[in-house]
Amino acid sequence: MSKECEIIRDLLPLYAEGMTSEASNEFIEEHLKNCPECTELLKDMREVPQPEPLKEESELPLKVLSKTYRRKNRSLAVLIASIAASVLISLYAWFSAPRYLDYSSAVESTQEISDGLQITFRDGVHHIGTSSYTDPDGMSCTDIECWTSTLDQLWHAETAEDTIIRSDRIWYRSNNNDMNGDVQLYGPDAGGSKTLRRLALNFYFAVSGGLTILLGGLGLLLRRGKAGLILQKAAWIPLSWCLASVIVERGIGAATWSLIRDVSLIVILWITLSIFFLCLDQRLREKKSTLSSLR
Repeated sequence: MSKECEIIRDLLPLYAEGMTSEASNEFIEEHLKNCPECTELLKDMREVPQPEPLKEESELPLKVLSKTYRRKNRSLAVLIASIAASVLISLYAWFSAPRYLDYSSAVESTQEISDGLQITFRDGVHHIGTSSYTDPDGMSCTDIECWTSTLDQLWHAETAEDTIIRSDRIWYRSNNNDMNGDVQLYGPDAGGSKTLRRLALNFYFAVSGGLTILLGGLGLLLRRGKAGLILQKAAWIPLSWCLASVIVERGIGAATWSLIRDVSLIVILWITLSIFFLCLDQRLREKKSTLSSLR
């Protein structure tokens, strides 16, 4: 490298910034015409990206606070929506709970027809349910049940219309604890019969309770680690099922006459309660963490 190149390269940073005199500019430009190395070096200097101006320090905390505020607002909205939904579902479950009617309270009269029975109901009957099956004798059977609810009475719902049921045997299910059992309305005498309540909800309740104790216990044992935190949060899910079951059935260990209805309501209430408890747990942990950091 010649001495002229060394001098030019010392001046190139100033030249690239436009800080050299006219005489120096003429000297540098004359050299660049015959020196591709220095020309390439100048090109590289001019192509170096200029650093972006730093953001004002005051903007960063404001953005962090704004993001935290929006997240907490969303969390609060979910919390309020889930508890409101849980309350509404609970009220609906209570007010729409079937109140099954015995035979004398539901049936006004019956009249046999060629292959079945025509039934006239009393004014207090708002819903009629039937289920058909074949008994061990090979005869087709139909069970009928009638009920009303507080919601039907508050809304003055329409009462059930007369109906015709065609079957070899027809039974009326009172769905109560009356030891007399069901009433046979039509067909060859089949002796006594009594419909029992379904106990499936007790099994689901027991499984959920066991999972709650298991997950909660493991979460407490491992509370210092991330796994413990996950287990503690997971325990809210089966606990929500237990609470939903108690709310819908109005007690622990209640059997049911209407399994599909009760399970459907429990599932919906279980989802809203799970969201509520998980969201509440997260907010309480964040609040505790914030208080700890301020101390």
